[in-house]
Amino acid sequence: MRRKNASSPRTKVPIELTPLLDVIFIILFIVIISNALNTKKVTAEAESEAAAARREVSALEKELSARDQAAKEKDKEIETLEAQLFDQEALKEGYEQRIAELEGTVIGRRVKIVSVSCIYDEKDSTHRKLSAAAPGAEPLTIDFGNDTAEMSFARLSNWLENYIETNTRAGADKSERVIIVLSVGSERILKRDREALDRIIAGLEAKYVDVY
Repeated sequence: MRRKNASSPRTKVPIELTPLLDVIFIILFIVIISNALNTKKVTAEAESEAAAARREVSALEKELSARDQAAKEKDKEIETLEAQLFDQEALKEGYEQRIAELEGTVIGRRVKIVSVSCIYDEKDSTHRKLSAAAPGAEPLTIDFGNDTAEMSFARLSNWLENYIETNTRAGADKSERVIIVLSVGSERILKRDREALDRIIAGLEAKYVDVY
C-alpha cells in the first residue's frame, strides 16, 4: 500500500477554506448592506408619499369643510331671500287688490284718465300722428304735417273740451264730481308739438275746475 501510494504521480494538495469563507462573507455583507440601503431608500420614499397623501387628504378635508360651510351659508341666504320674496308677494297681492278696488270704485268712474300722444315718423319727422283716448269715448286719430298742424291741434282741443263737458257737471256735489286727468306721452314727440299740447292743457285747466 505504501509503495503504491508513493509511486502515484498525483500528490494530494491541501485546500485552505478560510480565505474562501472570508470572500463569501464579504459578498454576503455587501449584499446585506445593499439590501438595507435599498430598503431604507424605499421606506423613505414611502414615508414621503404617505406624508404627501396625508397633506392632500387634510387639504381636501379643509376644502370640503369650507364648501360645506359655504353651502350652509348659501342655504341660509336662500331661506332669507325666500322669506323676503314671500313677504313681497304678500304685499304685491295686497297692493293689487287695493288697486283693483280703486279702479272699480274710483278710476273710470270718479277719475277719468285721458291719454294724449303726438308721435312723429322716424323716416319723416314732418309726418306726425296725433291721438287721444278716454274711457267711454271714441278715440281720436289725426295724421298731419307742418301745414295742417294748427288745424289738427284745434281739432284735438275741441275733442277734449267736448269730452270734459260731457263727463263733468258744474256745481255738482263733491260725491258726484268727476276728475279728468290729461296724460301726455313723452316718447317720440317733437318739442314744438309738446309745447302746443301743453298750451291746450293749460287752457283747459284754467277753464275747468276738475281738469288736471
